[in-house]
Amino acid sequence: MKSKKLTTLIIGLLAVGISGTYLYNSHHARTQVQKVIKTAQKVTQPKPQKVSKVKLVALGDSLTHGVGDTTNKGGYVNLIKNKIEKEDHVKVTTKNFGKTGDKSNQILHRLNTQRKIYENVKNANVITLTVGGNDLMQVIGQNFNSMANDNMKQVMERSQKNYQSNLNTLINRIRFYNPKAPIFVFSIYNPFYVYFFNITQMQTYTNNWNKSAKNIINSHKNVYFVDINKQLSMGQYADKKNQAKLAKAQMNLNTETGAQLEKIFSNSEEKNDYISPEDHFHPNLKGYKYMTNELYKSMHAHQNKWLEK
Repeated sequence: MKSKKLTTLIIGLLAVGISGTYLYNSHHARTQVQKVIKTAQKVTQPKPQKVSKVKLVALGDSLTHGVGDTTNKGGYVNLIKNKIEKEDHVKVTTKNFGKTGDKSNQILHRLNTQRKIYENVKNANVITLTVGGNDLMQVIGQNFNSMANDNMKQVMERSQKNYQSNLNTLINRIRFYNPKAPIFVFSIYNPFYVYFFNITQMQTYTNNWNKSAKNIINSHKNVYFVDINKQLSMGQYADKKNQAKLAKAQMNLNTETGAQLEKIFSNSEEKNDYISPEDHFHPNLKGYKYMTNELYKSMHAHQNKWLEK
């Protein structure tokens, strides 16, 4: 009886072993076939060919114009041209239509009324946009003394909705002239963060403004958000190791007089390593290089939209 049970057990184990070997061999065979197919596909599918020329058209405000760039060559617009030519070995031409002080509605107006702008937009392979900083700063400037109360919150919510509408209309208008070219939209930042980081409302409004912009951008195809907020707002203090030092750099609006604030902002030294000491507002060359690197990362994540034939 025991012998019969043992025989049955051995037969069962052999059957499992045989089937296991069969399954293994079958799986191994399938794997080998799949490898051959993939290899064949790699051989038969050539790498995408690059275009020979790229036309980049930049729309926006002073950040597109390049205010703060000590080389006076146009900030990130010139830098991205040089970077693409160096890294991707294609010829790049640029048109810079940045205008200092422009808000979203003014950028839209120029796009609609200036033939030189919309004709270049029509023929662009890549479109970049800096917008929104002047919209926000106008609201903050007009209501700075109400920063912490409910009135400011209500004003900001209305202004934010208005900005969303303007940005949506602006993107739609660009798309009217150019349905295909990818659009890369920079975030805004808080240039006074290292001075007034204890006034959290200012950074909160900046963050909310960016969230609104990102929601609009995400509702459109082939439009991408380039986030520069943290680095340009916090500068060297964006590194956690340096954040403890930020308290020493802050100013308290409750104790500083108007004359003291004016003296500080007329100082040739800037507390944020990414911001120009000329106006304590716009990026310096280091800031524009950072913008360029972030733009390049985003562009290459979507290079099939502009770099490949």
